[in-house]
Amino acid sequence: MAVGLNRFLWVSIGTALLLIPFLPLTPRSGLDSGPVWWPHVQAWLVGMLSIAVVGAVAGRLTTALKRNGWPRIRISVVVVISGLAVSLFVAATFAMVVIFSSNPHLVDEIAQLFQARVYAAGRMAAPIPEFPEFFLFLNSFITQQGWVSQYPPGHPALLAMGLLVGLGWVVNPLLAGASVFLVFQLTRQLYGPRTAVTASFLWATSGWVIFMSGTYQSHVSAAAFALLAWVAVLGLRRVAVSRAVLCGVALGILGTIRPLDTVAASLPVLFWLLHSRQWRMAPWILLGGAPFVAVLAFVNWKSFGHPTMFGYTALYGVAHGLGFHTDPYGWTFTPLDALRNLFYALRRVHIYLFEWPIPAGLPIGVWAFFGKQKRKSELVVAVGILSLPLCYFFYWHSGYYIGPRFYYGVTPFLAIATARAWIWGRHTARKWNVTWFRPELALRWCGVAVLLWGFVGLLPARSRAYQQQLQTAKLHPERLLAAQGVERAIVLIPGSWLSRTVVGLWAAGAPASLVERAVGRLDTCDLDTLLRGTRRLGFSSAVLTDSLDQMLARTTEPVPRATAAPDPSTRLRRFEDLPERCAIELARDFDGFTLYGQFAWYNSVDLNDGIVFARDLFEENERLLANYPGWEIWRYAPPVLEPDGLPILTRVTDLRGILDE
Repeated sequence: MAVGLNRFLWVSIGTALLLIPFLPLTPRSGLDSGPVWWPHVQAWLVGMLSIAVVGAVAGRLTTALKRNGWPRIRISVVVVISGLAVSLFVAATFAMVVIFSSNPHLVDEIAQLFQARVYAAGRMAAPIPEFPEFFLFLNSFITQQGWVSQYPPGHPALLAMGLLVGLGWVVNPLLAGASVFLVFQLTRQLYGPRTAVTASFLWATSGWVIFMSGTYQSHVSAAAFALLAWVAVLGLRRVAVSRAVLCGVALGILGTIRPLDTVAASLPVLFWLLHSRQWRMAPWILLGGAPFVAVLAFVNWKSFGHPTMFGYTALYGVAHGLGFHTDPYGWTFTPLDALRNLFYALRRVHIYLFEWPIPAGLPIGVWAFFGKQKRKSELVVAVGILSLPLCYFFYWHSGYYIGPRFYYGVTPFLAIATARAWIWGRHTARKWNVTWFRPELALRWCGVAVLLWGFVGLLPARSRAYQQQLQTAKLHPERLLAAQGVERAIVLIPGSWLSRTVVGLWAAGAPASLVERAVGRLDTCDLDTLLRGTRRLGFSSAVLTDSLDQMLARTTEPVPRATAAPDPSTRLRRFEDLPERCAIELARDFDGFTLYGQFAWYNSVDLNDGIVFARDLFEENERLLANYPGWEIWRYAPPVLEPDGLPILTRVTDLRGILDE
């Protein structure tokens, strides 16, 4: 039965990896339209043909070489793995510091850095700002405990350790470097040292691993602790109690970082224990994880009111959960959408995993179909590859950022399976006895060509692309102010009209999920008018919520986007002849705006020290500035005559100017 299950799982993996990249799937009408299809297929076809030609030529020209003519260089395994670990750390540090400028680029990173700063200050939540509309940003919200992010505490706690020593940016590169040793150890337990070295090399040189490790994303720390849990148990004939407890500790920490990833990471462990008849170790694993489950429950209780209430649900409601339903943005998530998300993610794995000129999963797919997977280790690798996609199949969000980030935890098993596929291919080629052709050397030169093409051509191109994207997120106004000797100042950052309206609705007490649906369907001017009326008349959050519900109920079709507006998310029934108040707000967008959230996490927890970044609310700024008497006032915005330019710092000396704009 185990052999049949093994074969079924690998045929499923092979089918997915070899067929999906070439299917012309219809884009979803929601947030993710998937990667471009035909250009990648063309590039892969050219790449595969070119590599095949290299292999054919090499196989023919090397017939005169001795059978053992390939040069052998013997280096200590410890030296090799240590070198790979250092190389990955350096590459990830380069990505973090040079490519991403040590700045967060995604709102998830920003919110977790904000929470990390709160933890570094010795608190569970930041104090509630007197005027939240000046400071709130996406994925942060106000609870009875205070101002928090929606994310579990594990990754922010790790980032907080880095912030305490002034090196918050070094956490993920360090975890990535340490994970090389874990990949090696895991593979050695499953397949032996030769496959382990190959898998470690593939993982340490993976473009996806390098770039993701140069971010502040929690997927990096989640993968590291999943690896630790697997190393503690997988591949061992006999699991000691101490290793079972270590596995539980690692899974427990993973649970405080990415709870759903913990479910996926536990499946290979469960399969190994059951198949090896070591299920008696399960209680020790539970014992090791119990303290961290208790910590997570305590944080949930203090922050969101109940031990089992996560921040995601507290902020967005049950619409954020797993299953087929209406998501927080108002889109209906169906099984067809889940399939599309799966297909898009697998296609992106082929693109981003190794940055090769061929589909990255091609070696695994070939081995899956033509190899013979009979070992217990191959069963557990198959389960490891499938478990995370299975879990996220039921999640409405596709999670694209530097690749299909929800699938990042699969990268160790993908590296292991790829290494196994290459070694299987070499052994298979050795069996072919052809006098006029050298299949083994042909395959080796194919591998060399793939790696060189990726390292020399594709990986640098991807680096340049990331470096050129999101230029605003790569700026450091706090460094510019420090260079000028500014120690205490308010920096006003103008966001778009829609973003100011959204944050205003949050601050007034409207549920985040309701606001998301309203923004996706209603007229921005109507929302602005409702918000101003709520402030002027002192309506409660319940009245505001009821008003939004009624407005949505009366709207049968979404108001079209105002394509001529500077913010493409703005929706207007008419672009001309707007009410005066709305015309003023739209004109401010044409004057230029930038992103506030990118810099919000720099603020001190109490918002009363150093450089404080605040959202520019124009005529309402007087309320905020009254709390900062004597402070310097700066504005961080695009130049006056370049509304689409990068923001610059300008010292404000005329207070009336920023109040009357």
